[in-house]
Amino acid sequence: MIRWKSLTDQEAHTSWDEHLARFSDCSPFQTYAWGEYRRSLGWEPWRWVAVNDEEQIVAMMQGALHRHPFSVGLLWCEGGPVGDLSACDQLLQTAMQETTGIKRLYCRFRCDRGRDIEDVLRLSAQGWSLPWSPLTTCYSMVLDLSQDEDRLLSACERNWRRNLKRSQEGNLTVRQWLDPSADEVLAVYTSMQNLKGLEEQLSREEIVNILRNVKQQMVLYRCDNERGDVVSLLGCLVIGDRACAVFSATSEEGRKLNASYAVFWALFQHCRRIGVQSFDLAGIDPVRNPGVYRFKRATGAQPIEYLGEWDWGSSSALRWVGNSAIEQRDTIKKLQGMLRLRRHKPAREIEAANRSITAATFAAGGGITHS
Repeated sequence: MIRWKSLTDQEAHTSWDEHLARFSDCSPFQTYAWGEYRRSLGWEPWRWVAVNDEEQIVAMMQGALHRHPFSVGLLWCEGGPVGDLSACDQLLQTAMQETTGIKRLYCRFRCDRGRDIEDVLRLSAQGWSLPWSPLTTCYSMVLDLSQDEDRLLSACERNWRRNLKRSQEGNLTVRQWLDPSADEVLAVYTSMQNLKGLEEQLSREEIVNILRNVKQQMVLYRCDNERGDVVSLLGCLVIGDRACAVFSATSEEGRKLNASYAVFWALFQHCRRIGVQSFDLAGIDPVRNPGVYRFKRATGAQPIEYLGEWDWGSSSALRWVGNSAIEQRDTIKKLQGMLRLRRHKPAREIEAANRSITAATFAAGGGITHS
């Protein structure tokens, strides 16, 4: 018989990652360090394991809890659960409520394992549902690093190889970044956001806390121009033989110098040397972000659909509130991105942005509310 139990912080600190790495579907976002990163942002990390009659761990789930008034809680799980999903039934849902002491609980997880119809049917039967307002995409590209370097390079599109060669012929310096500066990382992100008219990708607080909490699990590379300024960066989290990109940004100058090609290739080579076999390029959106999609596809990476996001609430009303709040938040973020686009795009593109803002405003209920 399967039973779920929560681990104390001390128990998890000594054994969580060791157990996690034994599962083929382990995710860097289920590591102990990522839970501590969430703690630094004001969330409570909770870690549960499912054990069988022989006390063997058959499934694991780490979630970040945010408490609200009236004994209401929001639990967000990134990259999990891992292991035997048949264990993620009412026993898990009850364990989450009892161990956290929260009766009115809304839980959402994003499972980073390939989508399988049996898993879909199983989760549906266990009371989990597909949210109508997802936080992330369930589509990504995965690069097979188990192949030799020549084959890896030949799998890249010709234009990608050409740009890589151009970057290597320029006055660029690529190196592992062992002592990263949050301000330098933020500067590259800010330049990229301004250039593309993007919403804020990572705040300074998030960058500082990622660097502080997951440094041991992260491999980070930077590409510098001839003045020594970082113009492109790429970092990944590693667990077992899997890696997933967590930092990725190229400044306006870096784009002109093809710096992203140099830093991508250097990081891939490093990951191969330390035994990584599967590298997740961290999401794709061919419609809203076609340029990034084309770049990732040109590396020879293969598209994958993950099991993705599922949610559960102790009542149907909590599911409705949770999805509605996320939907409203996403609408506001899109409007902010469009306003940023207006400040940084040529005049001929502003008219199109204005039309999009007007349509989105009506869809959101007639106006923007400023907090």
